[in-house]
Amino acid sequence: MFELCRLTSQYIESEDRFRLTGEDEAGNTISLWLTQRLAQRLISFLLAAISGSSIVTTQNPTQDDSAGDLLQEFAQQAATAELPQQAAVDSTLSSQSWLVEEVDINQGAKGVVGLIFKKEGVENAAIGFETQQLRQWLSIVRGQWLQAQWPVDIWPNWMAAQDEPGVSASKNPVH
Repeated sequence: MFELCRLTSQYIESEDRFRLTGEDEAGNTISLWLTQRLAQRLISFLLAAISGSSIVTTQNPTQDDSAGDLLQEFAQQAATAELPQQAAVDSTLSSQSWLVEEVDINQGAKGVVGLIFKKEGVENAAIGFETQQLRQWLSIVRGQWLQAQWPVDIWPNWMAAQDEPGVSASKNPVH
């Protein structure tokens, strides 16, 4: 299995798809392509997982929906603010490039989420996210999603705060 340690997520307009360019510990790269349909399913599941199992909700189970959304918004903003700047994984160096057919999602202890990208006949690629990293990645994907002008109804209200003035959404490749 191709174990990724870094990931650059970018909407490619000419393909009308997301390209996830990953790098493993040895510096090998792979480009994975996600259709809107598969991306919607993946993002919806990940957002539900964050909403239902994050420390924010488990420590405050009696909160009403608006208070829960506010807590999620604060947690999301904090994660986004701590997003480190990194150089993009160079997609031109990819040893493989393929369209993802399915994604397995493994939820571990302490909010760790593992994604295994699959296509029949090729070696799977996997990446793991801790909750903070997952929130950061979802923020990146959402910025690219808005650039793609794909339907935004899958994104919860607590993620919309990053669209407020003063919060930048990059149109460049992001990591």
